[in-house]
Amino acid sequence: MNARSKPKLVFFQWDHSPNADASGYLLLHMQQQVKCLETHFDVVVVSHDCDYAEICDRHEPDLALFEAGYRSHGSRRLKIGNTGANPAIPRLGLHNADAWCDRRAGFLSDMEQWGIETCFSIGTLTPHYMPELGPNLFVWPNFIDPDVFRDYGQHKVVPVTLTGQVYGLYPWRQSVFPLIRDRYPCLVSPQYDYASAHAAHLLSGEAYARALNASLVVPTCGTFAGEVVRKHFEIPATGACLLTERTPALDAAGFVDMENCVFADHRNVGQVLDHLFANPRELSRISEAGHALVHGRHTLRHRPQIHQWFMLQSQLRPDEKIVQNGPFGDLVKAEKSAPESARIIVDAPDRALLEEAETLLAHGNPEEAGRNYASCLDYVSYLPEARFGLALCALHMGEADRACRLLAELIETTTVDYGAADPDPVEWSYFLLALACRGDAARALRLLHFYPRLSHRELRRAQAVLEVRGGARPDTAIGANRKSIHRLCQRSDPEWFAWFADILERCGQVRLAGEMRGEAGPAGRRGARRVGGAMPVHAGFGRMAAGLLTAGRMPNIPAMREFRYFRHLARNLIAPAYRRRLRKVRDAVLASHERLSGRAGHRRAMPNRPAPTPPDIRP
Repeated sequence: MNARSKPKLVFFQWDHSPNADASGYLLLHMQQQVKCLETHFDVVVVSHDCDYAEICDRHEPDLALFEAGYRSHGSRRLKIGNTGANPAIPRLGLHNADAWCDRRAGFLSDMEQWGIETCFSIGTLTPHYMPELGPNLFVWPNFIDPDVFRDYGQHKVVPVTLTGQVYGLYPWRQSVFPLIRDRYPCLVSPQYDYASAHAAHLLSGEAYARALNASLVVPTCGTFAGEVVRKHFEIPATGACLLTERTPALDAAGFVDMENCVFADHRNVGQVLDHLFANPRELSRISEAGHALVHGRHTLRHRPQIHQWFMLQSQLRPDEKIVQNGPFGDLVKAEKSAPESARIIVDAPDRALLEEAETLLAHGNPEEAGRNYASCLDYVSYLPEARFGLALCALHMGEADRACRLLAELIETTTVDYGAADPDPVEWSYFLLALACRGDAARALRLLHFYPRLSHRELRRAQAVLEVRGGARPDTAIGANRKSIHRLCQRSDPEWFAWFADILERCGQVRLAGEMRGEAGPAGRRGARRVGGAMPVHAGFGRMAAGLLTAGRMPNIPAMREFRYFRHLARNLIAPAYRRRLRKVRDAVLASHERLSGRAGHRRAMPNRPAPTPPDIRP
């Protein structure tokens, strides 16, 4: 690296361009992330499938940053080959998603496949939702672009602007927005899903910033978990007064009630707004202080954390480590014995519900535990920990088929919807165990190494169950553990095998339970229930398809009905043909146009636009 120039960063960023015709603000967010990186790096953005070694040879980067874990259905995840090359180049992962996202297992799989140990996240709460990353996870928090979000000098003609989605993820908005809308004149922005074509009608960029600038008060919240979202900074950055709920994350960001923002809830929001509108000078003072806070601490120029890590890691001694002074703080060197990075104390209701459900399940109350897990889904309908917990409850209640379906859905989300190389190791382990609970231990044993790179204590326990012959148990603590998003009840091996033998009995697998306990087969009692029907058809068809198709066209799931295998196989088969047909139609239309215009000899290159998504194919 030239000491007089910026270090070069290659940023493997997803292809977010499809959002341009729908949620354009999402594309703008990604462009602003690049702009932030450019304050400290010479940035090369790679947003197409590529070979990592070839990219490194061409650009000779000092650092590689890999975006992963994104959930938007419009954006396209990259396929990056040969990532084992150039190990001397430092590499980082970027979790560019909500802390509770159901793509976290895919993110952890990507990090494992790419050999990445250190990660950054845009969420201040992510360390609590992926605790296994531990001290190797730092926060690169949200920010604003001051060229867009600033005071435009607009006349304050809108008392209150209501913007943003309002559903279970945002309980504060659900309780507060109707009270404000029914009491004060409001500019109300419609609610559209990210993937909706109508999202293109939403204000974004400068138009959105000017609308905020013309408003006196703009309320928002940071989701059920109390996260710091972009709106928390965008609103005061434009000179509007931020009305929100108090959370530890906002305290860490420097927001103080009635000084640079206003904290309220459904019980007092009317009185607070009445006071502000009756005292315009106080309202103006708070708005000006909020503007100063954001432009002084939360612009893209105030997010050097990735650059700090790059500079520190090259100078780190064996007795030192890198820590972060809070989610908005700098990265610094510290002694190995020093405390870890400062984290926000989280009081998210889903974490409390999960903890209570785990306790109820451990004490043998799966019905009540299931109600707690279901309550988590009121906040986030796809929360993986809650869906996994419901599968455990199903096993406790002897409902092995239901457990298989729930676990298969989780695995399908990671390996098919997201496209990761393998699922969460705990989810895969308990899917195999659920198969054994429904009497299909032989199939589970055949699937044991379907994802060969997975390794985890729970998987070793599952293998011991599937290979049990009444002999000595292996020491399942010996071996590597892939990172998981799930927290399990801590049991020693003897305790765990006794617990699972009880689960097998509840599911009707008395013989296998007896073998696990080292007992002789119980004569005259029920043995393993056989599962027939469509299962062998799926398996046989999967083997046949594997002999005819390339690996890249095969769904990355077992050939089983629980995974909707036929549906995914059909989509993989039809999508390439669908794209080829569109290209033929496009070429035919172009040729016809050229003949009609008399310019057949001067063909213009068509823009390289992605083909539309093929229709949903259901078996």
